[in-house]
Amino acid sequence: MKPMHTTVRRRQPGRRTLPAWHLLLWLCLCTTAGTGQAQSLPGTGRSLLSSPSQAFLAVDDAFRWYTSLPRQGIIGLHWQIVDGHYLYKDKFAFRLRTNAGEQALTAEFPPASPHEDEFFGAVDVYFTDMSVLLTLPAGLSSDPVTLIIEYQGCAQAGLCYTPQRREMTLEL
Repeated sequence: MKPMHTTVRRRQPGRRTLPAWHLLLWLCLCTTAGTGQAQSLPGTGRSLLSSPSQAFLAVDDAFRWYTSLPRQGIIGLHWQIVDGHYLYKDKFAFRLRTNAGEQALTAEFPPASPHEDEFFGAVDVYFTDMSVLLTLPAGLSSDPVTLIIEYQGCAQAGLCYTPQRREMTLEL
């Protein structure tokens, strides 16, 4: 009986070999990504392999706003809410900064829609364009003032935007 001859190959220094299961896993991921059949994250409709930047709008694109002066002593704030997004009524806050300091402004809101939110529970929200009227305090000087606006909203696809704060200088 002849002795069996076995060839042993030595690994070259600095060169790694991957176990077969690593290669198999890599091939499965590439195949899944290529066919677009990746599993969705629960409740989001997004693929595990998709990029959040492709799936969601920037906050300023989802909630565009502008101001108006409909009459003396009143500032109008108008939000254009992109379909599939909403703003929380209770997350709005409005203040005015003058040379004398900051003070809260009285806001007149339109009716909101009740909503069961996955982040905050039962809340009132705005799904469509809306406007808020702010009453300015009497006796403001003609100096510029700063309007401070705070708000928060979500995308129905599963992203809750961080609370937003905007400051706008106004000459009344």
